[in-house]
Amino acid sequence: MMFSVQKVTIFYDIQQDRLNLLFIDNDEQVLLGAMTRRLLNSLLVALPAWLAKNIKQTQGQTNPNEAEQREISQFNHQAAQQNIKAVHGDVEIEKAVAPFMIETINLANQPRDEGGVKVDHINLSFIDDAKSHHVVLAVSSAQLHKLIGEMLTKVDGWGLGNPWAGDAVASVGAASILH
Repeated sequence: MMFSVQKVTIFYDIQQDRLNLLFIDNDEQVLLGAMTRRLLNSLLVALPAWLAKNIKQTQGQTNPNEAEQREISQFNHQAAQQNIKAVHGDVEIEKAVAPFMIETINLANQPRDEGGVKVDHINLSFIDDAKSHHVVLAVSSAQLHKLIGEMLTKVDGWGLGNPWAGDAVASVGAASILH
Protein backbone atom coordinates (compact mmCIF):
# COMPACT_ATOMS: atom_id res chain seq x y z
CA MET A 1 0.00 0.00 0.00
CA MET A 2 1.51 3.33 -1.11
CA PHE A 3 0.75 6.21 1.26
CA SER A 4 1.75 9.79 0.40
CA VAL A 5 2.34 11.90 3.49
CA GLN A 6 1.23 15.51 3.81
CA LYS A 7 2.03 15.89 7.50
CA VAL A 8 4.13 13.96 10.00
CA THR A 9 4.04 14.10 13.78
CA ILE A 10 6.94 12.68 15.78
CA PHE A 11 6.72 11.41 19.33
CA TYR A 12 8.58 9.02 21.61
CA ASP A 13 6.79 6.04 23.16
CA ILE A 14 8.58 5.39 26.45
CA GLN A 15 6.81 2.04 27.08
CA GLN A 16 7.86 0.60 23.72
CA ASP A 17 11.15 2.54 23.55
CA ARG A 18 10.29 3.53 19.98
CA LEU A 19 10.29 6.72 17.98
CA ASN A 20 6.83 6.98 16.44
CA LEU A 21 5.96 8.79 13.25
CA LEU A 22 2.29 9.60 12.78
CA PHE A 23 1.79 9.98 9.03
CA ILE A 24 -1.27 11.86 7.72
CA ASP A 25 -2.27 12.13 4.05
CA ASN A 26 -4.48 14.62 2.16
CA ASP A 27 -7.64 12.71 3.10
CA GLU A 28 -6.70 12.77 6.81
CA GLN A 29 -5.99 9.03 6.73
CA VAL A 30 -3.50 8.07 9.43
CA LEU A 31 -0.69 5.53 9.64
CA LEU A 32 1.60 5.06 12.61
CA GLY A 33 5.15 3.90 12.00
CA ALA A 34 7.50 2.85 14.79
CA MET A 35 11.26 3.20 14.48
CA THR A 36 13.91 1.55 16.61
CA ARG A 37 17.04 3.19 17.95
CA ARG A 38 19.09 0.94 15.71
CA LEU A 39 17.32 2.05 12.52
CA LEU A 40 17.55 5.74 13.41
CA ASN A 41 21.24 5.32 14.23
CA SER A 42 21.81 3.64 10.87
CA LEU A 43 20.06 6.52 9.13
CA LEU A 44 22.18 9.05 11.01
CA VAL A 45 25.40 7.28 10.02
CA ALA A 46 24.56 7.03 6.32
CA LEU A 47 22.65 10.27 5.74
CA PRO A 48 25.47 12.86 5.70
CA ALA A 49 27.36 11.03 2.95
CA TRP A 50 24.15 10.43 0.98
CA LEU A 51 23.21 14.11 1.17
CA ALA A 52 26.73 15.21 0.23
CA LYS A 53 26.72 12.94 -2.80
CA ASN A 54 23.18 13.60 -4.00
CA ILE A 55 22.31 17.15 -3.04
CA LYS A 56 25.45 19.08 -4.00
CA GLN A 57 24.75 18.21 -7.64
CA THR A 58 21.27 19.73 -7.41
CA GLN A 59 22.56 22.88 -5.76
CA GLY A 60 25.22 23.37 -8.43
CA GLN A 61 28.09 22.99 -5.98
CA THR A 62 31.51 22.13 -7.25
CA ASN A 63 33.32 19.25 -5.64
CA PRO A 64 34.36 20.57 -2.24
CA ASN A 65 36.81 18.53 -0.24
CA GLU A 66 35.53 16.52 2.71
CA ALA A 67 36.21 19.24 5.29
CA GLU A 68 34.47 21.89 3.19
CA GLN A 69 31.52 19.58 2.59
CA ARG A 70 31.24 18.92 6.32
CA GLU A 71 31.18 22.67 7.04
CA ILE A 72 28.53 23.24 4.37
CA SER A 73 26.43 20.40 5.81
CA GLN A 74 26.79 21.72 9.36
CA PHE A 75 25.70 25.17 8.22
CA ASN A 76 22.73 23.74 6.28
CA HIS A 77 21.65 21.71 9.32
CA GLN A 78 21.88 24.69 11.68
CA ALA A 79 20.06 26.97 9.24
CA ALA A 80 17.23 24.43 8.87
CA GLN A 81 16.81 24.19 12.65
CA GLN A 82 16.40 27.97 12.85
CA ASN A 83 14.45 28.69 9.66
CA ILE A 84 11.91 25.87 9.49
CA LYS A 85 9.18 26.07 12.07
CA ALA A 86 7.81 23.01 13.83
CA VAL A 87 4.64 22.80 15.87
CA HIS A 88 5.15 21.29 19.31
CA GLY A 89 2.53 19.94 21.67
CA ASP A 90 0.88 16.82 23.00
CA VAL A 91 0.01 14.12 20.49
CA GLU A 92 -3.54 12.84 20.58
CA ILE A 93 -4.59 10.03 18.28
CA GLU A 94 -8.36 10.16 17.94
CA LYS A 95 -8.89 6.58 16.78
CA ALA A 96 -7.11 3.29 17.32
CA VAL A 97 -4.22 2.97 14.91
CA ALA A 98 -2.12 -0.19 14.81
CA PRO A 99 1.53 0.75 14.35
CA PHE A 100 3.76 -0.89 11.80
CA MET A 101 7.45 -1.41 12.41
CA ILE A 102 9.61 0.58 10.01
CA GLU A 103 12.34 -1.79 8.84
CA THR A 104 13.78 0.10 5.86
CA ILE A 105 14.15 3.72 4.86
CA ASN A 106 14.85 4.41 1.20
CA LEU A 107 16.03 7.79 -0.03
CA ALA A 108 15.65 9.12 -3.57
CA ASN A 109 16.76 12.49 -4.88
CA GLN A 110 14.39 13.83 -7.50
CA PRO A 111 15.41 17.41 -8.31
CA ARG A 112 12.70 19.66 -9.69
CA ASP A 113 12.85 22.72 -11.88
CA GLU A 114 11.00 25.58 -10.22
CA GLY A 115 11.10 28.79 -12.21
CA GLY A 116 14.32 27.88 -13.97
CA VAL A 117 16.06 26.94 -10.72
CA LYS A 118 16.88 23.35 -9.80
CA VAL A 119 15.48 22.58 -6.36
CA ASP A 120 16.30 19.47 -4.36
CA HIS A 121 13.40 17.14 -3.69
CA ILE A 122 13.96 14.05 -1.55
CA ASN A 123 11.55 11.16 -1.20
CA LEU A 124 11.85 9.20 2.03
CA SER A 125 10.14 5.83 1.86
CA PHE A 126 9.36 4.10 5.15
CA ILE A 127 8.76 0.38 4.56
CA ASP A 128 7.89 -2.51 6.86
CA ASP A 129 9.45 -5.97 6.61
CA ALA A 130 6.47 -7.51 4.78
CA LYS A 131 6.38 -4.53 2.39
CA SER A 132 2.68 -4.11 3.16
CA HIS A 133 3.29 -0.47 4.17
CA HIS A 134 5.11 1.92 1.86
CA VAL A 135 4.90 5.44 3.22
CA VAL A 136 6.44 8.24 1.14
CA LEU A 137 7.36 11.62 2.56
CA ALA A 138 8.61 14.26 0.09
CA VAL A 139 10.89 16.94 1.57
CA SER A 140 13.60 19.40 0.66
CA SER A 141 17.08 18.90 2.09
CA ALA A 142 16.37 21.70 4.61
CA GLN A 143 13.14 19.98 5.69
CA LEU A 144 15.04 16.70 6.03
CA HIS A 145 17.59 18.39 8.28
CA LYS A 146 14.74 19.79 10.39
CA LEU A 147 13.05 16.37 10.57
CA ILE A 148 16.27 14.74 11.77
CA GLY A 149 16.78 17.52 14.31
CA GLU A 150 13.27 17.00 15.69
CA MET A 151 13.79 13.22 15.83
CA LEU A 152 17.00 13.66 17.80
CA THR A 153 15.22 15.97 20.22
CA LYS A 154 12.50 13.37 20.87
CA VAL A 155 14.98 10.57 21.57
CA ASP A 156 17.55 12.57 23.49
CA GLY A 157 17.88 9.71 26.00
CA TRP A 158 19.05 7.28 23.31
CA GLY A 159 22.48 8.89 23.26
CA LEU A 160 22.61 9.25 19.49
CA GLY A 161 24.95 11.86 18.13
CA ASN A 162 24.03 14.53 15.65
CA PRO A 163 26.04 13.69 12.51
CA TRP A 164 26.40 17.39 11.71
CA ALA A 165 27.80 18.23 15.14
CA GLY A 166 30.74 15.82 14.98
CA ASP A 167 29.63 13.68 17.94
CA ALA A 168 27.85 10.85 16.11
CA VAL A 169 28.45 7.24 17.05
CA ALA A 170 29.08 4.54 14.47
CA SER A 171 26.56 1.91 13.55
CA VAL A 172 26.83 -1.59 12.20
CA GLY A 173 24.87 -2.59 9.14
CA ALA A 174 23.78 0.86 7.98
CA ALA A 175 24.06 -0.09 4.33
CA SER A 176 21.71 -3.04 4.71
CA ILE A 177 18.92 -0.93 6.19
CA LEU A 178 19.27 2.39 4.37
CA HIS A 179 19.08 2.45 0.58
